[in-house]
Amino acid sequence: MYRRVDIYVPAALCRQLATDSLQSYPALYLIHGINGYEGAWQDRGNAIDTLEAQLARGACRPMLLIMPDCNKWPFLERPVTHGNAWKCVLHYRRLSREHEIEQAVSDLIDKIDSTYRVSDCAIAGLSDGARISANVAIIRPDRVRTVGLFSPVLHKHQLPQDTTLNYAIYAGTRDIFYGYAKRFRRRLEREGYPYRWVELPERHTWEMWRQCLSHFLSEQMPANDEKQ
Repeated sequence: MYRRVDIYVPAALCRQLATDSLQSYPALYLIHGINGYEGAWQDRGNAIDTLEAQLARGACRPMLLIMPDCNKWPFLERPVTHGNAWKCVLHYRRLSREHEIEQAVSDLIDKIDSTYRVSDCAIAGLSDGARISANVAIIRPDRVRTVGLFSPVLHKHQLPQDTTLNYAIYAGTRDIFYGYAKRFRRRLEREGYPYRWVELPERHTWEMWRQCLSHFLSEQMPANDEKQ
């Protein structure tokens, strides 16, 4: 299956590419939620504007934004469920594309690495996209070191063997999936994984996830990061 991806290169990196600089830079993969599409993080999450605002403040490093289409429905079938969350949930378990999508993201990581001079990778996802992000980190511990989980909906067997993986969990206190985030936090504590826990007084909405992204950029990918 062919999948689309949006790639954003900030102006600072464009100048490096134009001068053929040997300096490397990070890549952040943003994964949308159930029934999303490759433009969701920009159209509704303001991802590019958020990154540019953080760069202007000197709060984070210049980075590539990679926003792939991780929808479980084939493209031509999406009008049936688009905009209908309950219909998505009703038919969710009929779909068996989870591993297919995670492998596609893993393949995309290799493609981006071969095209750009990427130093390190981070991945962040919202809701069901957090589950995909956690699983990609499991199959790609060689590249992914930081995982952002925004309003995560996670299963109990989503911890890799490498305890150096860093989790950043953002939970809305009024979110319907707040309990999932707390249970995952307890598993991290039992296994000794490093993590960052942030609670926001929000629901399971884009208002919540826009704040999550802003926090994640400045806290997990700061401008003074030693990897720079």
